[in-house]
Order: sequence, then C-alpha cells, then structure tokens
Amino acid sequence: MAIKNDNDRFVRCIDCIHGSFMQWFENPIIAQCDVFKERMVAQSRRLCKDYVPSGKSNPEVTHFDHYED
Repeated sequence: MAIKNDNDRFVRCIDCIHGSFMQWFENPIIAQCDVFKERMVAQSRRLCKDYVPSGKSNPEVTHFDHYED
C-alpha cells in the first residue's frame, strides 16, 4: 500500500486561490486555473500539487446567460 502525503490528497478547484470561476445557465461551475491555463469543473475532486486554499466560503462566480460565438 502506498504511503499518503500532502500531494496525494483530493482537492476541489472551487476552494483554490488559483481559480477564476464562471457558470453558464444551470451548468456546473467551471474553474479557469491561473497555474495550468486550463478550464476544469470546479467542484470535482482531483489531485493537484499546486493547490492553495483560498479560505473563501463563497468564491465569486461570473454568470453568463449566453454562449460566445
């Protein structure tokens, strides 16, 4: 069995300081990661060595009512 360390924990992008958050209609919240320059589902659990807790219980989410062309 592998030994667990801090890099082996599951985290959520919605709780990370490196994320900017957006949502279209009633779809899941998306995180734009400042470190990886990628978009990910913000509330899914993942392994991330660059995770830094934001300490915010309700991060700001930009809401969109249409898709860009």
